[in-house]
Amino acid sequence: MSNIKNKKLLELKKLVNSQKEKYGITENFSYRFDYKTKKLILCYTLPKMFRENGDIKVKKTHKEKYFGNINEKNFRKYFKGSITIVKDHDKWVKNQRELAEKKYDVGMDEFDFRWWVESYISRSVGQTKTIKILSPLTIKQNKFHLNEYYDWCLDNYTESYEIDNHIENGADWFEKFYEERLSSGRWSPSTIGISYRNIRGFYNYIADRSKGRFQYDILKRLKVPQAQNKRDTINPFEYEKIIDFIINEMNDIFWGKFILMMRLQLKTGMRVGELVSIRNRNIDINNKRIQIVGKGDRSRVLNFGHEDDKKIWEDLINKKHSGIYLFHRTRIQKFPKENRVIEVDIDLNLPTTSSYYLQRFRQMREHLGLRGKGVISSHSLRRYFITSFLTENPHQRDLCRMIVGHSSTRMTDYYVGNMILPRTKTTISIGV
Repeated sequence: MSNIKNKKLLELKKLVNSQKEKYGITENFSYRFDYKTKKLILCYTLPKMFRENGDIKVKKTHKEKYFGNINEKNFRKYFKGSITIVKDHDKWVKNQRELAEKKYDVGMDEFDFRWWVESYISRSVGQTKTIKILSPLTIKQNKFHLNEYYDWCLDNYTESYEIDNHIENGADWFEKFYEERLSSGRWSPSTIGISYRNIRGFYNYIADRSKGRFQYDILKRLKVPQAQNKRDTINPFEYEKIIDFIINEMNDIFWGKFILMMRLQLKTGMRVGELVSIRNRNIDINNKRIQIVGKGDRSRVLNFGHEDDKKIWEDLINKKHSGIYLFHRTRIQKFPKENRVIEVDIDLNLPTTSSYYLQRFRQMREHLGLRGKGVISSHSLRRYFITSFLTENPHQRDLCRMIVGHSSTRMTDYYVGNMILPRTKTTISIGV
């Protein structure tokens, strides 16, 4: 069988080489058969940009194009005389390579749009008011929105290759860019807002490093659609339903781990990513403290020495084990016929994923009939903590900021929901 396959591949290579020589084809490409489906695959290379030791370089990357209608049995008829597909693929590969070479200009420098894009998305440290390590999510977001904008600019405005042309035209280009995506229904106003912040940060990054050549904040006066934020904190009625749920289900093997995590989020307002990443070595049993590692690897300490914390601290200590993560990886296996549920695939050295927690929260939200998607989410518990803390401690905004791991009180204020609760006094004494 192997010899038959080798003979067919050898026959294909001879056909292709003879036709390349006959028609003067010099583009470098070849063919092979998929080892499973036996379908034809076109193999070629394209230049791609990358950074090495701080320098931007271009190297060749392997590419393949799959043809579902051509296989080991029928390939001969596609490689006949003047109608051979080799001639078509020569033009196609040449066009792909020219586009790539245009996109990744080997001789580019700080006057090139792409040079700045690569410089921006390859950085690992960013700066607002302070210098900080960028999170993987921020880097991923930068890459997506910068590459989307870059490709769109090059497709619509050839002069965008030169970064200096963005000084006069950048605002107009970005406005047309987001209007096209909004009108087509591809993006919501919320996504456009995220893209705007990424592109604006990119342009300001250039301004900071171009020695006065590039204008600062060229998108500052651009008006983008405002997203309608429906997210809310849980209200007192929803809070009581969640507490009842916790009491009734905390010993259920399906809900138990999730409920302990949710209790901890309710009591501290920590982010989901921080919750699932708690390491056992960061739990100080003697002093009843937990070190939390937040965004940008900034850490903070939360205390659990108050009388109100006694029950949850006991449950956390009982959960603690010799592995790496407090909330370790498990999987629930159901046996409906036996009416039995067990934990399997237990790994003490892998953290529970954020998706586990978010999925369980959605299941609980639907089970309890809480307000739906886009309004109440796990993040609502963080908002609830901040609102409740500042309602009871209105002059402790900076303390609240430190507890929840915000870099500024402005961000903390953004999280505050409706502070007029049923128990809130909203009148004054007037003597009559």
